[in-house]
Amino acid sequence: MNLKAKLFVFMTALFFLFSTFVWFYSDFLFESINEKWAERFIKKQVAFDKNRTLLPILRELSLTREMANEPDLQAMALHEDDPIVRQKGLDVLERYRLLFQDRSYFAVFVKTQHNYANNATNDFKGKEFRYTLSTSESNDAWFFKILGDNESFWVNVNKNMRLDSTKVWIDVVLESGNGQKVGIVGTGVDFERFLRESVGIEQEGVHNFLINKNFAVQLARDTTLIDYNSLTKANGEHKTIDLLFSKHDVEQIKKVINMLYLEPEKVETLWVNFEGSKHLLGIAYLKEIGWFNLTLIDPAELTLMKNITILPMLSLLFLVSLVCVGFTLNYLVLKPLSQLKASMKRIEHGDYSMDLSLPRGHDEIAGLSRQFNEMIAFVRSNNLALEDRIHERTLGLMQSEAKLNTILDTVEAFIYIKDTQYRYVYANKKTCDLFGVTLETLIGHEDCDFFDIETTQNIRKFDSEVIEYGRKVTREETNMSLQTGLSTTYLSTKIPLLNEDGTLYALCGISTDITERKKTEELVRELAFHDTLTHLPNRRMFDERFTFLLAQARRHHKWGAFLVIDLDNFKPLNDVFGHKAGDLLLTDVAARLNACVRQSDIVARFGGDEFIVALSDLSKNEENAKVEAMRVASKILFHVRAPYVLLLDEEEKKDKVITHECTASIGVTLFGYDKQHKEHIFSEADRAMYQAKQKGRNRIEFYKESV
Repeated sequence: MNLKAKLFVFMTALFFLFSTFVWFYSDFLFESINEKWAERFIKKQVAFDKNRTLLPILRELSLTREMANEPDLQAMALHEDDPIVRQKGLDVLERYRLLFQDRSYFAVFVKTQHNYANNATNDFKGKEFRYTLSTSESNDAWFFKILGDNESFWVNVNKNMRLDSTKVWIDVVLESGNGQKVGIVGTGVDFERFLRESVGIEQEGVHNFLINKNFAVQLARDTTLIDYNSLTKANGEHKTIDLLFSKHDVEQIKKVINMLYLEPEKVETLWVNFEGSKHLLGIAYLKEIGWFNLTLIDPAELTLMKNITILPMLSLLFLVSLVCVGFTLNYLVLKPLSQLKASMKRIEHGDYSMDLSLPRGHDEIAGLSRQFNEMIAFVRSNNLALEDRIHERTLGLMQSEAKLNTILDTVEAFIYIKDTQYRYVYANKKTCDLFGVTLETLIGHEDCDFFDIETTQNIRKFDSEVIEYGRKVTREETNMSLQTGLSTTYLSTKIPLLNEDGTLYALCGISTDITERKKTEELVRELAFHDTLTHLPNRRMFDERFTFLLAQARRHHKWGAFLVIDLDNFKPLNDVFGHKAGDLLLTDVAARLNACVRQSDIVARFGGDEFIVALSDLSKNEENAKVEAMRVASKILFHVRAPYVLLLDEEEKKDKVITHECTASIGVTLFGYDKQHKEHIFSEADRAMYQAKQKGRNRIEFYKESV
């Protein structure tokens, strides 16, 4: 029997005895560990499922409650027949529609039982009134059910036959100032998406259910179990947890739920039978929406440890085994090999004087010794020739490398090479200086050691195009250094480096610092398109953006408004306190104008104390557009004439505070589908502004055609 067979038989016998003992001992220990681990695991899983379910609903519920507190909407519920009040209420509903995740809303008022709604595609713009609810219509029973309940809101899964949609509906009671219920408002969350992102997420051995306080199933991966329209069903018609669990388990679950009403922050667990096998059930109360989260986990998924050798006895037996193996290997293998190793070390240092004619060890080791002797004879005959050749080639390589490094270190660019694992293998001196390390220190490091997380991710995305697809890529990069905290913009070109067989082994990058050039370009753009004092758009930018508003008005058949604003009491301020005071006032006026309009509108300065405002998307009806334009103009007039408190820098480090009152004369005209000529629009608003000046200033004039 040779050495290999001897070692195999010995170690197999030792391993068999050792494994048999550990198997029986560890089985008992790991079972108790797994039980404790399972309870801790499911509590964390339930907490995760709870937060995953609540987050999308809570945001929508908060927005809906905020919408229910809008005075204009409460006024609409009480005075729906007043067109102005109704329009203000619809404007509030439209504003919140754009904030809701589903881009939809509904509102039903007690007084008229009218239902208003709009969807994500804005199909019902201008015809928000959908239908009138009826006590005899089963699809409308939810409204009267909520009004008769003491809850201020409801969250339920509902199939609305009239609207032909299934959603998770959020219903909030609309109350007047005296606490009277005047309606219900709300929005819907897409049922399919909410289902996918909550209980619909596939996890091996995990099942999730959401139930309401009546134990009816509201969400489940199997949609046939869901109790749709649960709010309006009579007792006995609901799909409850009785469909999932035995009668005994249901009673246990109800007891736990009653406990959670008193301690809503706790997560309770119990063992139940589900689909014919034992499962661990975690229950959490989602008090924010009035539901309960049930998470079932198969025990097979709760096994933390399985026959892992962690016992002291295992360590002791393993040590004994190692000692036995060590003595055996030392006698049969290690000692003869160490003798050969000592001889090889001497040969390595050029000492060929020892006698290698006698073999060492037994069996295969003796054969290895003879092969070693033959190798040494060959080495002796070729050593001198090889040394000369190696010396010659090494000298040539060192000279070539020195020349290349000199060239790369003098180039005004950052040059580096990364391997396919995105680790640096080379960098020129400029790159090393950037990172504040030597080349020897840099090698083996990745970008995360020198840049912040966002920069590292962007660089990795850029590099992956080269590493994974073998493309040459040129792109601008903005990188933040961890060492200095400063952001620098580079123009980088990265190319793949290929082996002779065409396989990619690294990328080479060349980056040039263009930070100052980018800053110069941004400054030039700012000066070209903005007023240097107020930072409002100048004539050039206003003309470009106003052209877009005109095209938008023509496309959507909506009216917009053009306002020319001239300050009435501006020159006396300049005459008395100087241009510094005037500049401060103009800056304050610009801020007030921006605060009076929407983000989609345009405010610009046309020089001196003259400002221009363009309002877009007011209304398809010309009269309504005029009303809205005058409303905004009145708001501007009110804010502009409020007193200005100006802080002037005086000599000798003294500041002077002055209060100045300045009004405005405002001219207003409309533009729209058939009114597109810029010069005519500006001329009309300008004439209206001069009429306001002539009539006493501090007023608004709407342009009227001369008779």
